[in-house]
Amino acid sequence: MQTVLDRFKAIRWSYADKDTAAGDEMRRRIAEAARKNKLIRYSDLIAGVTFRLPNVAGGEPFQIDPFDWSDLDRAILGDYLGYLSLETYERHGFIASALVVSKSDDTPSDGFWNLMKLLELVKNPKTDKAMFFWSDEVSKAREWYLAHPDRDV
Repeated sequence: MQTVLDRFKAIRWSYADKDTAAGDEMRRRIAEAARKNKLIRYSDLIAGVTFRLPNVAGGEPFQIDPFDWSDLDRAILGDYLGYLSLETYERHGFIASALVVSKSDDTPSDGFWNLMKLLELVKNPKTDKAMFFWSDEVSKAREWYLAHPDRDV
C-alpha cells in the first residue's frame, strides 16, 4: 500500500524544481505569515516574485500579476505550493500550503483540495472533516515555524 509520502514523491513537478530562487521567496513568505499566526493570500505570496523558468516565456524572467490570473499562473503557483508542501511533509510532517488561502473567503483553493484528494488525505473538501483536516495542518505548520524561527523549511 502506498503511503502519503510515496504518492507525494510520485508527482512530477513541471515548474517548482526549475527555479529555486522563486521557491525560496515563497518559503520565506509562508514562514513569516505562520510566525505571525496568520495565513497568507495567494496574491500576497506571489506579488513581486520573479520567476525564471526554462519552460515558460522562453526562459525570460516574468512575474505573475496577482490581479489577473491566467490558467498558466495558477498551474505554476500550484506546482510550487505542492512542491513546498512535499518538502515540509517529508521533513516535518505538515503541509505548508495549508497556510495559503484565497482572498475571497480565507480558505484554500480548489488546487489545494485537489492535491489533498490526490494524496488521499481528503475525499470531499466540502465536509466538516476536510475543514478539520485543514485546520489541523495550519496548526501543525504554525507550531513548527514558531519553534524554528531561523528556518523556512
